[in-house]
Formats: sequence, structure tokens, C-alpha cells
Amino acid sequence: MGYLTAFLNSSIFKFAFKEYFPELLGETRELRKVFFENVTVKPVTNESWYEKKVSLITDHKKKGLPTSDIEREIDEQLFALYGLTQKDIALINS
Repeated sequence: MGYLTAFLNSSIFKFAFKEYFPELLGETRELRKVFFENVTVKPVTNESWYEKKVSLITDHKKKGLPTSDIEREIDEQLFALYGLTQKDIALINS
């Protein structure tokens, strides 16, 4: 569950969300199965790493501490998993 939570809150998914999910009125997006099927979720072997990072983010949020460094670690891990180039990463982060 940690990996999926991390993925759905990552820069990669935010980019895919804007690209694959049609915009409705008021800058909302249409959430339907047909659009989720366009987003590839790669399997991982280090699920516990993501679980720890998501738990750490939750703890930080409860304490009002910043989480951007942890979120960046997750993004970097996912960028490597998906084999993204620096050009791809720049596009996602823009």
C-alpha cells in the first residue's frame, strides 16, 4: 500500500493526471477507469522502503514539519524505476 500511495502522490502521477485525465469545468479532472488504465504502475521489490517514506511523511505532516525532501527522494526513486532521462524529468518538473 505504501508504494501505491507514494506513486499516486508523486510528480510522475501528477504529470500523468494532467496528461491523461480530461479536464472538466473549474479545473477538475474526470476520474474514470478508462483513464486510469492509461497510467502504468510498475511493480517494485522494495515495497517496505516506500511504506517507511509514506509513514515518515505522515508523521512530518502531523508535526507541521516540511516533507519536500522526502517527497523528492520518492520522486527520484520512481524516476529511476521508470528509467526516465533528465529531459523527461525536466518535463515532469516543469
